[in-house]
Amino acid sequence: MEGDIVILLTFIILIGIYISFLFWSNNRKKSHLMTIESDWKNLKKAIENNHIDGIVKFGTAVIWNEHFTMVKLKEMKKLINVLEKQTPDIKKSKKLENLKLLIFNKSLDWNTKHLNIG
Repeated sequence: MEGDIVILLTFIILIGIYISFLFWSNNRKKSHLMTIESDWKNLKKAIENNHIDGIVKFGTAVIWNEHFTMVKLKEMKKLINVLEKQTPDIKKSKKLENLKLLIFNKSLDWNTKHLNIG
C-alpha cells in the first residue's frame, strides 16, 4: 500500500513538472514571436547610429530568438561588415567581436551537416 502511494505521488509530481515546462516553453515562444520584429528594427537603428552597446544588445537578443531566420542572419552579417568598413574604429570593439562570434557560431550551427545514424 505504501509503495503504491509513493509511485502515485512520484507520477503526479512528474506530470506537474512536465506541464510546468510546457507552459513555460509556450510562453517563451509567444514572447519571442512578439519581440523579434521590434528587436530587429532596434538593431538596424543602432547600426545606423553606430551605437555599439545597442548593436550588441539587440543583436544578441535577435540571435537567441527562436524565430531568427537564415535570411536575417545573412543580412545581419552584411550590415555589420558594412558598418566596419564605414567606421574602422568600431572594428576594434571587443563587444562587437563577441557579437560577430555569436553570428559565426550560429551560421556554423545552421550550415553543419549532421550525421544521420540509424
